[in-house]
Amino acid sequence: MTELSTAVRAAPATVPAYVGWWAQVQPDQPAIVRAGTVLTYAELHERSCRMAGVLRARGVTRGTLVVLALERSPELVIAALAVLLAGGAYVGTDVDEPDARLAAILSDSGAPLVITRADMVDRYAGGVAEVLPVEEALAGDEEPGEGAEPTPGDLFYVVYTSGSTGTPKGVLVPYGGVSNLVAWYRQTFDVRPGDRITQLARPSFDAWALEVWPCLANGATLCLVEGRLPDSPVDFARWLAAEGITVCFLTTALAVEMFDQPWTTYGGALRALLTGGEKLHRYPPADLPFKVYNLYGPTETTVVATYAELTRAPERDGAARDGAAGEDAPPIGLPLPKMRAYVLDERRRPVPPGQVGELHVGGTGVALGYLNRPELTAERFVTDPFVLDGDARMYATGDLVRELPGGSLSFLGRADDQVKLRGFRIELGEVETALNQLPEVREAAVVKHDRGDRLVGYVVPADPGNPPEVGQLRRDLTERLPDYMVPQTVALLDALPLTPHGKVDRRALAALPLPGQSAGAGGKVFRTDTERVLSELWCEVLQISSVGREDSFFDLGGDSLHAMRLARRAKERGIRLGADDVFEYDVLHELAASIAEVGEIADTTGTDS
Repeated sequence: MTELSTAVRAAPATVPAYVGWWAQVQPDQPAIVRAGTVLTYAELHERSCRMAGVLRARGVTRGTLVVLALERSPELVIAALAVLLAGGAYVGTDVDEPDARLAAILSDSGAPLVITRADMVDRYAGGVAEVLPVEEALAGDEEPGEGAEPTPGDLFYVVYTSGSTGTPKGVLVPYGGVSNLVAWYRQTFDVRPGDRITQLARPSFDAWALEVWPCLANGATLCLVEGRLPDSPVDFARWLAAEGITVCFLTTALAVEMFDQPWTTYGGALRALLTGGEKLHRYPPADLPFKVYNLYGPTETTVVATYAELTRAPERDGAARDGAAGEDAPPIGLPLPKMRAYVLDERRRPVPPGQVGELHVGGTGVALGYLNRPELTAERFVTDPFVLDGDARMYATGDLVRELPGGSLSFLGRADDQVKLRGFRIELGEVETALNQLPEVREAAVVKHDRGDRLVGYVVPADPGNPPEVGQLRRDLTERLPDYMVPQTVALLDALPLTPHGKVDRRALAALPLPGQSAGAGGKVFRTDTERVLSELWCEVLQISSVGREDSFFDLGGDSLHAMRLARRAKERGIRLGADDVFEYDVLHELAASIAEVGEIADTTGTDS
């Protein structure tokens, strides 16, 4: 592959140019596959160029923002590439997000154009932005024309992340950061034509950029995962093997689920499992047939800022210690090439190795700042005093770390109220704002609970004599927040605990027992064996003692990972159930009624939880 490696180094430096180059070098190589459907590099480039012509005819030029309101699909990749070819920058959104949040993103971005499906046009109509059906854009035959080559400082994409003020904020990511990510990915994971890489992340999550652009810029094949998420680690491991996947990114919680699979029985070509999004608390088993890489990176640092290859847990005298818990934890490693990591005190002075400080990240991957937030940008994107370039900046992450022997970093936690859950960064202030806007709520606080790895909302009712139904509060929040930001549990309190300074005592809230999760109005009178077995499985998966037929899986604390575990347990009991079914039918009796066929129902005594 020496000739290819030399050719890659001589290829264009930007992602759109790379894709066009690969379309010439290997036109028939699969670029995107999904459920047997194949889109070659020649087809990807040709369709993206034609759509770029349509976009330019509608005024898209250098720096124009275009909102992409499409689900995970080949059309989404084509549209994003077309926006770049037209000179613009794309704004990724999740079509499952509530209308209020999508409206906030459209308003804040000021994007003049939205690309969505024809059957979703009405959802985005009525605003100032033009709404373009993707079907119409794909049918266009306008010539894209020649545009100026993007510079490293030109805008590549905008991704919205949770905002502490109660509204999402857009992070401005430039070409230079993405190009550096692509080069690091190629060098570290040896990605080349013939590799097959998964695409599972939502387009509103910056991991989407990690999955898509390093794959296509390096001539590999992007394999789109069907459905919302895999039904079980077993099924997903088998899918990885059957599809010949070589590199896969999974959020931390899902990756840990995959660690203990019997990989030697599956075979397959997987050689690198990448994980990140929240703190990794354990090392992978030493006998895995592939390497595991722990990635760390705020959205403001182009997805990945540091990384560590995890081989096996070190001996305790040299271990990366958690500090707060006193346990060994895998490190987040060293910075990417052309990036810098500093551990600084509150006056932004370096702390000695081994001491705790706030991580600041500098270098090529640092974002341009926040869209329409000059004050916040100035607060978090500060001058880097450790390099001679007076224009160099670094990003104050708000994450606490310590430097280990050898220079690797150990992640300890947050210095503020921001949390990460299942790979998503969540500002608790945004969730609290949404709760406090509900008329039934006088006061609210949200914490990531010490036990259960879940968000819990604590609410003081506006009318104590007529308290709200907690399930209804959660349902109301789904109209304002994306599902990953909705607390899995909501509890009613007479008053919120306060510190001596009069602030909400979040430590006291997080230390409370998890709110009771007993059966709802339906009680435990089940009408079918399927309902009874499902109730047992819910109790096992959610680790609760009682479930009623009228209860909602998500009101009881369930989330996407719990849904995947439930699907796996159900399959073991002879019930045909997918994780997506739980999202469609979250009430127990409705889920039971949706199941077409039930096999032999075994006794659950002794079932491993």
